Amino acid sequence: MPDHGPTVRRKRLGSELRRLREVKDDDQAAVAAVLECSTSKISRIEKGQGKLKASELVLLLDHFKVTDPAARQTLIEIHREASKIGWWEEPSIEAVMPSGLGVYVGLEADARRAGTFEIGYVPGLLQTEEYARAVLSDGGRRSPAETQSMVNVRMRRQERITTDSNPLELWAVIDEAVLLRQVGGASAMREQLHALAAAAERPNVTIQVYPLNKGVYPGQRGPFTILEFAAGDSNIAYVDGQGGNLFLEKDEQVQGLVDVFNHLRAGALDESDSTALIRALAAKE
Repeated sequence: MPDHGPTVRRKRLGSELRRLREVKDDDQAAVAAVLECSTSKISRIEKGQGKLKASELVLLLDHFKVTDPAARQTLIEIHREASKIGWWEEPSIEAVMPSGLGVYVGLEADARRAGTFEIGYVPGLLQTEEYARAVLSDGGRRSPAETQSMVNVRMRRQERITTDSNPLELWAVIDEAVLLRQVGGASAMREQLHALAAAAERPNVTIQVYPLNKGVYPGQRGPFTILEFAAGDSNIAYVDGQGGNLFLEKDEQVQGLVDVFNHLRAGALDESDSTALIRALAAKE
């Protein structure tokens, strides 16, 4: 895995273009006029969610009066990397992913570390195929073919923690209720619990269980993930909710969830006790 993949490169390029726009005291409409496009396209580019042609980048650099050869070349090189296509952007895969998920998967592919808290399900990166199928079928509202396509995407995402080359460092805190909820039937749940215990033995995976006897606790309002990247790139938080998915990038927003995650880690069972509990629950299924 490169230290900077295409998704992070796009966000870095977008941030720099936004900074240059603000220095010039332009609004997005003024920049859109330069490219003869919509302001929504400029907004997507600045958020790292839109693509920019090489010729459009040159127009913007000229408009922002970036004349230093080294500065121009740096942005051109970032753009070249940002233009690469990740596996999650292949048309057949994009077609089955919910809106916004592709951006998250790209960020996950570029991340070095992830801290995730789950209150409803086993984290996606740790789900077995049968468990994932039960979750992604959406109670039978998705067709078997559509469900399987989404399961395939989830299984491919898991290569980030199973690869031998620069695997993602995953720290997962899971509400104990997740382990008690039978998803997909007794056999599927037993397999899932055994898989969780096995995953906890990987050097790049840490699993902690937040016990039911702790009562109300920080983070109980919902799941979230914090992604950490290479030096020079800011952390990003992802909040998954009923009303839609939200990316948090402002330092104070991300730090708020980092503080919550630290409280969760401190209040959860330690790694050894968590694994013992998971194995004991697996034996009961």
